[in-house]
Amino acid sequence: MPGTFVRVRSKSWVVEQSGNIGPIPFLDLISVEDDAQGEVLRVNLESEVDRQVIDPNDWSSLFQTTFEGPERLGAFLRATEWRTASAADRKLFQAPFRAGIRLDAYQLLPLAKALDLPRVNLLIADDVGLGKTVEAGLIVRELLLRRRVEIVVVAAPASMLLQWQDELSQKFGLDFTIVDREYLLETRRTRGFSANPWSVGSRFLVSHSVLSDETYMSGLRDLLGEFRARSLFILDEAHHAAPSSGTVWATESQTTRAVRQIAGRFEHRLFLSATPHNGHSNSFATLLEILDPQRFTRGINVEAKELEPVMVRRLKEDLRLLGQPFPERIVKPIKIENLPTNAPELSLAVMLDEYRSSSNGGSRARFLFANLQQRLFSSIAAFDRTLRTHRKTLNRKRDEIASGVDETIDLAEDNDLIDLATAEARSELGDLNAAVAHVDRMLAISSAAKDEPDGRIEAILDWAEAEMLDGAHQWRDRRLILFTEWDDTRRWLVERLKEGLLKRSRNKIDVDGRILVFTGQTSLEERDRIKIAFNAPFDQESVRILVCTDAAREGLNLQARCHDLIHVDLPWNPSRLEQRNGRIDRKLQPSKTVTCSYFFYSQREEDRVLDALVRKTETIRKELGASGEVLRQTIETRLSRDGIRREDALRLSAEIEAQDSRNVSTAEKELGDEQEKRLARLKEEQDRLQRLLEQARKRVGVDGADIRQVVEIALKDDQASLSPGQFSVPEAVALDPQHPAFVKDRSWATLFDELRPGRPARPSERERWRHRTPVRGLVFEPPHVNEGEPEPQDVVQLHLEHRLVKRLISRFSSQGFRSNIGRVTAIIGPGAQPRVVLVGRLSLFGPGARRLHEEIIPITAGWRDVRRDETPLSPFAEAGEATTIAQLDEALRVGRTPIQSVIERLERTVEIDIRDLRPYLEARAEESERTALSELAENGRREAESMADLLRRQIQKVREAMREKKAPDQFAFDFSTEEQRQQSEKELRQFEADRRSWDEKLVRLQNDLDNEPQKVKEGYEVKARQLEPLGIVYLWPVTN
Repeated sequence: MPGTFVRVRSKSWVVEQSGNIGPIPFLDLISVEDDAQGEVLRVNLESEVDRQVIDPNDWSSLFQTTFEGPERLGAFLRATEWRTASAADRKLFQAPFRAGIRLDAYQLLPLAKALDLPRVNLLIADDVGLGKTVEAGLIVRELLLRRRVEIVVVAAPASMLLQWQDELSQKFGLDFTIVDREYLLETRRTRGFSANPWSVGSRFLVSHSVLSDETYMSGLRDLLGEFRARSLFILDEAHHAAPSSGTVWATESQTTRAVRQIAGRFEHRLFLSATPHNGHSNSFATLLEILDPQRFTRGINVEAKELEPVMVRRLKEDLRLLGQPFPERIVKPIKIENLPTNAPELSLAVMLDEYRSSSNGGSRARFLFANLQQRLFSSIAAFDRTLRTHRKTLNRKRDEIASGVDETIDLAEDNDLIDLATAEARSELGDLNAAVAHVDRMLAISSAAKDEPDGRIEAILDWAEAEMLDGAHQWRDRRLILFTEWDDTRRWLVERLKEGLLKRSRNKIDVDGRILVFTGQTSLEERDRIKIAFNAPFDQESVRILVCTDAAREGLNLQARCHDLIHVDLPWNPSRLEQRNGRIDRKLQPSKTVTCSYFFYSQREEDRVLDALVRKTETIRKELGASGEVLRQTIETRLSRDGIRREDALRLSAEIEAQDSRNVSTAEKELGDEQEKRLARLKEEQDRLQRLLEQARKRVGVDGADIRQVVEIALKDDQASLSPGQFSVPEAVALDPQHPAFVKDRSWATLFDELRPGRPARPSERERWRHRTPVRGLVFEPPHVNEGEPEPQDVVQLHLEHRLVKRLISRFSSQGFRSNIGRVTAIIGPGAQPRVVLVGRLSLFGPGARRLHEEIIPITAGWRDVRRDETPLSPFAEAGEATTIAQLDEALRVGRTPIQSVIERLERTVEIDIRDLRPYLEARAEESERTALSELAENGRREAESMADLLRRQIQKVREAMREKKAPDQFAFDFSTEEQRQQSEKELRQFEADRRSWDEKLVRLQNDLDNEPQKVKEGYEVKARQLEPLGIVYLWPVTN
């Protein structure tokens, strides 16, 4: 019958339901094994060879008199306790003690909010560099511990996938498969063309582009169905799914529709974005509706109080003011001034502006000149190459006009954008002969200057001599990042720097290996090597300067030994500027300040606009967080569309400075982001989270020394051991992967790979990579780091969920225990009286065999072997029990066995001792069960009522909007251009589509109100219980 425990195929199961297929009876079973939770099986019990109905009253396995060594049984008891988790206490943090992270209390707020939600629909909108990936990992691990999720899909930008994979694996022991073209082909090759790539495994990583690709999404939809319980969708950089801002009303993109279609099939959703609000209310509301359709509705403005339960938003600047060790960011211009008026950087800017003025000034021409201007401001080398492409296209178009033939353009590389822009703007460029002549005059200057250093190169060399080199031109312990938008500039920059360094040092300086480059073409292997080298100690790696294109602005953490960054050119997209700065301005930056510099040509009028953009971006960042999305639509779109006209530079820079921006104000209001409120709320949260963390530590905290002891006991079984090593922190130890125990079983090799930095470029090179990449040192707590020192790069923190640890202590799991570990032991401990401890584990199972509550229950008593028939053993009172447990805990760390004569005395009373103490254990379990049942029922009731109240309020809000919402008046304006008219019509269609969606939304909300609260309550109902005997331990006084 349902709730019965059975043993089939060497595993323990609980019966979920029974039935018949024709004349054949079947049972649906769900695994309750610690290492196979939730696995399902349908069987005909009569046909199973090793079937056994488990009798909960059978404790015969304890009735043995062969004593186990205290080390091994102690390891089993600890391993069992570490696997114990509960969903009864909503406020109990468990994941932080099963992760390899240096935890700050502020990072627990997303986890605390997630535990308060019946469905984890949460927006983490923390600033760039605060550790959103770690916060998401904590939530995933906690939900897995509480058996609330089984399937997890993470969608992120392609450049971030490897970082996600590494962090989730190293810090949380979570293995995620990247679903890409290679994985798809491999699945089809090994499992057949029709195989579903999502059917193998339960944790996946995908790039944003895959979400709108039917090749991949059809299989995921098949797996999820219309709705999949216990599933979690994580969307990184979630602002990409928000509708694009328009003049009046934001319009949905293909990404918006793709994310909505797939996100609604998951029970839980976690969105991450430092810039969730682009300044348009309906765009923000649409993003939030995709996150939580029961709480938000597109087209209806969001109020800050509605966001509070489902959004987490902290700024680095705020946390720094409250004492968190985040660096102060210094953003400053490096002024280039006193140049001769005929300097190429100045004269070409004037000539390009004159060229623009000679055109007819249409939108296509403005776009073309904006692109030419971006290249010029990057470097003359980039401008020269682009200008040659432009001239070539002008000549071709001039010849086509003469011949009457119009060719199409096939975009293949970056400069082809100029080719296409030139072709499309030909009718707006005026006289093509005059245009070619103008271009030729610019080319005469750019050709002569493209391989020469400019004022920026000299400024970088001055800085390097002052900060990075000593008087003898030897490299100091300092590193620098240089960012550029264009690869042509990157090549020019590297060559000019090498030439300049050699020239200034009279060829004395060592430049070999000192300058590395990172571009979009950098291989995975080289990417890892660069990251490792740039973060490594200065005496181990020679690199001092890293020259990057914007391919490095995401997914590359470079803060360990670098706090200086220079923007050689400035992106016109503020989001990219913030992402660049975030490479060094982030958590675990050891320096108290980071300096992000940019160049400002005082004699070039256009630079005033870019200078204003940087300063405004930084101002809003401090007030509102990462400001990219708020400014991007209003500034970057304008610049990339029109460029910077010299005559408009002063006016445009003043407009940017004055841009308190209606969009910024809207974002601040809807995010509840006024600074005073933010700081007060943050201080209160910090104190509360610290209290909750300390409470959790007392209940479920795990000491790294205990993990190390259990690991060493497990290694001893294989005659292996930890040994001292030469690492940057003295507490680190080494484990030899060439030990015979590991060499004979090749499955260990992949576990040791996780202890090595980086990864092989290709699977075929794995053996070569292993040979040349040593295993890092092992620590069991976050390594000790003095203030101002970086995190050590040559060690790995082992934690409970690390795959190596799980493999080693799996032999102490309950299944392994049944086969080769005894359940009775004796151990020498403090105190003057012999004592005995009987230990059991209570497990309460909900629907689908989800473990709702687990608890280790000890019964302690004084031991004696006289007059037992007259006076049975009775438990200690609360104080005596607490003392005994504390002394047992201490004794287990030492693991000394009493002399044989004591063991023989104890052996004679084992069965009697269990008989005496078992009723007390069962009574304690029943009491704990009643408490847990009450807490679980209260959780279900509260969550159900909260959901019902939420749904009623949302229904009312939609009905009010349907009565009152009208199209914005701006849709009736007369527009001066056809382009503006078309944009207005597009936005009006989106408004009407949003408005029509409310009818369907009301039906869905009412259906949810009728069904969802009851489902929430049922999820907390206990369907089965189990009280499992774990062991009996005798604590013998050292004085006796």
